[in-house]
Amino acid sequence: MLSDCRSEIERLTRGLAESREALKQAEAALKSTEAACAAELSQLEVRVSDLERDLGMSASALFKLKKEKKSKASKVRCLQREIQNREESRTVVLRDDFHARLTRMAVLFDSLMAVHEKDLALASVEGSLNEIHLLKGDMVPTLESEETRLLSRKEELKASDGDFDLNLSQLQFECTLTPCSGETEGNGPVAEEGGDVASGRGNDKAAEGGNGCEVEDEGSAPRSA
Repeated sequence: MLSDCRSEIERLTRGLAESREALKQAEAALKSTEAACAAELSQLEVRVSDLERDLGMSASALFKLKKEKKSKASKVRCLQREIQNREESRTVVLRDDFHARLTRMAVLFDSLMAVHEKDLALASVEGSLNEIHLLKGDMVPTLESEETRLLSRKEELKASDGDFDLNLSQLQFECTLTPCSGETEGNGPVAEEGGDVASGRGNDKAAEGGNGCEVEDEGSAPRSA
């Protein structure tokens, strides 16, 4: 029985020694693990500090970017307001200029209409005067009628016996007289001047130059030399 106890004690002693050895190995492994964990922890702490520093830098950079963006946005808004104000002022100036041009055009149009109405009134007055002359038998001479009358008078003078140059000068003088009486403005002085010139020549046709209307009436009919 003692031998059994001794064998049991020896066996237990060996187990205890093995357990102590295993415990030492476990403690060594634990220490190595703790050292590795501490190293990893220090590395992680370094990395965390680096990340925090980077994050702070990123945050500051982001804050700066936000400030710059806000300042740029305010500048853009100021530029937009300035451009809008300039466009509005330019639009107002252009609108005022356009209205001023329209006003000037309206004034010019009114003046043109007034001139046109005056022209129409003068044309109607001239037409009425021509009608009055036609009704009175005083046809207003034209260039063609005077030329025809000159040619006919020249032929008559060629066929007549008398001074051709004197008759031709008298005929030219008659052509310069206006054909109407006191109704046409400026005829009286011309007729009187023609009468003075004709009387100064001292021939039989001087009496015809005393009145412009008589000269015209007599000039319309054939005259013998």
